[in-house]
Amino acid sequence: MSSQAGSAPSALAGTLGEVIGEFFGTMILILFGDGVVATFVLFNKVSTNPFANEWIVIILGWGLAVMLGIYVAGAISGAHINPAVTFGLAVTGRHPWGKVLPYWLGQVVGAFVAGGILWGVYQNALQNTIGSVTNNSQIVNMVGGIFYTRPKTFVGLPNAFADEFLGTLLLLFLILTIIDARNQPVQGNLNPLIIGFLIVAIGASFGLNTGYAINPARDFGPRLWVALFTGFAPFTQDNGYFWVPIVGPLLGGAVGALLFDWTLGRVLQAKMLGPSGTTETVGEAVREPSPTTETTGRSVREASPE
Repeated sequence: MSSQAGSAPSALAGTLGEVIGEFFGTMILILFGDGVVATFVLFNKVSTNPFANEWIVIILGWGLAVMLGIYVAGAISGAHINPAVTFGLAVTGRHPWGKVLPYWLGQVVGAFVAGGILWGVYQNALQNTIGSVTNNSQIVNMVGGIFYTRPKTFVGLPNAFADEFLGTLLLLFLILTIIDARNQPVQGNLNPLIIGFLIVAIGASFGLNTGYAINPARDFGPRLWVALFTGFAPFTQDNGYFWVPIVGPLLGGAVGALLFDWTLGRVLQAKMLGPSGTTETVGEAVREPSPTTETTGRSVREASPE
């Protein structure tokens, strides 16, 4: 016992473990999220179920994907699974700057690996859709949207940027609203489910302009995988659109987090409210106390500062 107590803590208890959590959380996010897009695009002409061809399937699928990704990494890393979330939390002092790049690496690599898995699993369906086409530009026009986002042909870059900026602003603003213990937070371990519903709401209201990336890793990781097999065509199509779902969400996330702190956060502080209802904050986690369960760690989407 004494030797165990005196041993050095495992590296997995620190940043390395958190990056692994971000990797797997983001990988799960993309597997289920891009997976539902694959069923929408690749089987819409062969499926006998008309429900498979509806936009509601896409937004529900992405909502569930986010929920599952958060459940995977929530207690490990805070389940950012999105560079814009990491950046917004760092800008507002909720996440250490020294962990921003490691988190981003875990998120992008997780999305990249998920893109590769889906590319393999759906290879026959992809070939069935592509047919005899060999031109890389035509191929990415046909199936690229399964893996990454693209604006509608009538949506210009400024409008697309505004859509990604606003969608991610709302994402961060509402995440911080949802998890704040002073503001009628979700009881029990339901934060991931409610944030999943938030993704559904954003998709329903602002999703069709661009496919609502609202997550740089979600777009860049799978885009990079497809680019390896198509002569980097995904980075040149749509007038070089690829930078929009990177820069737009990063700036929108930062503004959304700052907006919460400057408005509702200050109101809650001025009202000197304590935790709402029976919630108990342990570290940064908003949880409902259980007589048989001891909870520690971080909140969903918000890592505690060191």
